[in-house]
Amino acid sequence: MIVAVIALIVAASGGAMAAGLITGANIKNGSLTGADIKNGSITGKDVKNRSLGTAKLTRGAIASLRGQLGPQGNSGGGGAGGAAGEATAYARVAADGTLEPGDGGKQNKKVVAIDVQHAAAGVYCFGGLPFAVASAMVSPDSAGDIANTKIANVAVQRGITLGTCDAGHQQARVSMVTPAGVLTDHRFQVWFEATGGSQIQPGVGGD
Repeated sequence: MIVAVIALIVAASGGAMAAGLITGANIKNGSLTGADIKNGSITGKDVKNRSLGTAKLTRGAIASLRGQLGPQGNSGGGGAGGAAGEATAYARVAADGTLEPGDGGKQNKKVVAIDVQHAAAGVYCFGGLPFAVASAMVSPDSAGDIANTKIANVAVQRGITLGTCDAGHQQARVSMVTPAGVLTDHRFQVWFEATGGSQIQPGVGGD
């Protein structure tokens, strides 16, 4: 890096100052800023491995790097694996099985009230979703009750009947339990990913 900076200073002086007369001791700490270094004049080969620690990176520099890598950490931010990930559908479900207010799509996407069945205490079934469910994730929502610990589980239809759920809600099932394993009503958030083709039906192959 010092060599690159020296070259920059020499170029700026029109060659009047010989490069051999400039050393690191001639450059006062803090006297050179990013504005003094031309874009592209310093590349990875100019920086010794592990010579820059995270303490030398500003938040702005890190944000810029993330922008270049893309949301998935792939160079260019596009192409295979580079597109931003987004769930096909998601919902914030209240303890009684109703959907929380939509809030302009920020809480519920492609899930409507009729798609959710509150089948029993702590059991919530999903069906009628406008896509075949490939996978799902669920998380307890304890925003107002942090000490009230619950464990969330989700099962996706893979050919085995989802017990407790009726025939119209066999795409996925969420169960909420206490640490002791007792089913109990509790608010949660669930995310769905779609798959091509049709949903596997209960009793038809699968796992």
